[in-house]
Amino acid sequence: MENNKNKRKYSRRTFLEAGVNGSVGIAIGLVAGAVLNGENEEQPEMVRLLTADGKMVEVEKKHIPGTCGRPVAVSNQVLQAWMEEGKQ
Repeated sequence: MENNKNKRKYSRRTFLEAGVNGSVGIAIGLVAGAVLNGENEEQPEMVRLLTADGKMVEVEKKHIPGTCGRPVAVSNQVLQAWMEEGKQ
């Protein structure tokens, strides 16, 4: 008598074809996602700044240093020298 429980429903070839087709589908999806995300990044984020002579300019955010606008620690000697320069 044959044992029906041990028979495969799908052949090995079918299993391998499904694996290859799935891999190709995933690869195509990843490439399509990368292309679509690349289109959104074409326009850089711009920031408006005021120059020292009073002109308004727009600059890409990636060109602004990370410390811009944040407090910077200064020694007392440097602060006093700066104050003296302002009095003259």
